[in-house]
Amino acid sequence: MKFIIDRFDGSKNYKQAYELSLEQIKGKTLLGVLQFIKQNLDITLNFTAACRMAICGACAVRVNGHSYLACDTKMEALLAEYENPDSFTISPLNNFRVISDLVVDWEPSIENLRKIKPTITPKKEFSADKGCKQSPEQMERVKKQWDCILCGCCASECNKLGADASDYMQPFVFTHANRAAFDSRSKDAMPHLKPAVLNGLWLCVHCQECADRCPKGISAQSDITALRALAMKKGLTAGSGPGHAEAFLLDIVEGSGRLNEIKLALRSEGVFANMGKMDVAANLMAAGKMNPLHVFGGEEIEGHAGLVKMIETARKAQASGEIE
Repeated sequence: MKFIIDRFDGSKNYKQAYELSLEQIKGKTLLGVLQFIKQNLDITLNFTAACRMAICGACAVRVNGHSYLACDTKMEALLAEYENPDSFTISPLNNFRVISDLVVDWEPSIENLRKIKPTITPKKEFSADKGCKQSPEQMERVKKQWDCILCGCCASECNKLGADASDYMQPFVFTHANRAAFDSRSKDAMPHLKPAVLNGLWLCVHCQECADRCPKGISAQSDITALRALAMKKGLTAGSGPGHAEAFLLDIVEGSGRLNEIKLALRSEGVFANMGKMDVAANLMAAGKMNPLHVFGGEEIEGHAGLVKMIETARKAQASGEIE
């Protein structure tokens, strides 16, 4: 079997192929294969690895364009997933600067983690003597987020980072902001929440790739959604993102239950911001994607009354403290 590895020597990118027999692959993990290549075929191959226990996240790479935690990926499973191919292409994580071969630069990600202040300041009732106690339910709220091992698989798959990383933090950064903001022991969620809002919280494109590829089953997209709801609850409602969310809710509850696309842009960004987008609106109307008559409202969806009743019940439960 052929393993084609994307390599980088500091100045140029190139591909290098290594031939391994099925016997040499048998019983190994993907990390085991990389180690076999380095130890037996090419000592110059560079990659990152540490504990081999799927808890440090160091060894994440891409195989055939998808992210995997190398130490947690058995070759038998990989062969089955790709239906016994003749070759695999192994590449460094996407959306990271490559330092050497499969080694990527984590410093910008660490800086983003510093922005959201991942450590918490405990509430005043806690002390060195009393400790910081949590109920099982409170711990359950942040348990999944604590499982994040900073492997970078979610960031590698993120379509928003691929399109423009200048105004958006890596998905795992939002997961750690969520963990800190929702921790019952935390004195204040705002030190974690505000930096998340200022660094792209509302720019997630909902592609769900982060959730699909996380080796720990964490959904960074769900964590982002929860942070958005908390931000609005805390009064951080400036910008087009919160306006967009409010427009959705308005159409669902007070409207017909259908999204009013004519009003959506106006509610989200205002009249002046949309003056230069009239050509886009005209093209959508010409293509039948937007009906100008919907500005007066649309036909109510089936079951709309029941949906509104559910939302109002949830609001009452939230107001009484029964749910968050």
